[in-house]
Amino acid sequence: MRYKATFLIGFATGYTLGAKAGRERYEQIRRTMRGLSENPAVQSAAGVLQAQASSLVGSARDKVIDKLPLGGGHDDPYGPGPVPVAPANGSAPGP
Repeated sequence: MRYKATFLIGFATGYTLGAKAGRERYEQIRRTMRGLSENPAVQSAAGVLQAQASSLVGSARDKVIDKLPLGGGHDDPYGPGPVPVAPANGSAPGP
């Protein structure tokens, strides 16, 4: 609930300030952001960050898979299959 209230307060503040700034200021901010996004230095930095993020995700995925039971060293990515569940009445599962 706390996060929702924080989000709503931030949204209301942004909306109010944006409405007061008007369309001209919005267009100015938009032009500035577009210019930054098309800057070769910014694009290069974004590419480097994307490569680093992909590497981190890959290593994190490998670490998680190694921690899972039956996760490491098996060819089947879906695991051994469904686990049989014992009936509620305590008798042995049927064939």
